[in-house]
Amino acid sequence: MVFSHAQKTLSWDAFAFAETLMTQPVMVVIGQKVGAFGAYRDGMEIHGRAMASKDRQLVDLQDWSHYELYDREEPVGLALEKIIPFFRKHLGEEDVAAAEAA
Repeated sequence: MVFSHAQKTLSWDAFAFAETLMTQPVMVVIGQKVGAFGAYRDGMEIHGRAMASKDRQLVDLQDWSHYELYDREEPVGLALEKIIPFFRKHLGEEDVAAAEAA
């Protein structure tokens, strides 16, 4: 990376237009155990800023961290109990079946 271009990278704000652009249904899954990189804080922030969404849900899993939500069977199962019905509601049964098969 060229150092003179670092300012654009470092100043980029992923949530800059969340209030305007996040109009579709939104489900944010976070682990209650706070980690080092701000995933809990960022999840709470994006959920709070997605006010234009007609269906905005927060899944806050007690006793689990952000990293455990990637590949630990129990927290992934808890998250999927919420995610699959949300997808069925908003994507349709065929799309969910294709995602489950992948």
